[in-house]
Amino acid sequence: MLSKTEMLLRIDRLTKTRLDICITQSWVTPHQGEDGPVFDAFDAARLQLIVDLTEDMAVNDDAVPIILSLVDQLHTMRARLRALDRAVADQDDAVAHAIATRLADLIDSNQG
Repeated sequence: MLSKTEMLLRIDRLTKTRLDICITQSWVTPHQGEDGPVFDAFDAARLQLIVDLTEDMAVNDDAVPIILSLVDQLHTMRARLRALDRAVADQDDAVAHAIATRLADLIDSNQG
């Protein structure tokens, strides 16, 4: 866990103002520590993304929550697909083959 000061030192180009905006807008939700907010690795990655978007790509603050929402949806979908993959792998070979065949058919029909 990192304090605000440590986070500002860790992420190049993250300013106190930008960090305060990220907290106020709930783009990051740090835990409350004894001496103020503390940030975990997820918060650090999200803040790095926000800095990359706003500084490198000139994304304005109105677009940031939209992009963050899309990133969150993508991560959720990837987790669901990994769970589905594990569930299929746990089936016997005949069931797994039937699922793979049906999936291929559905993909083919959507591409045509």
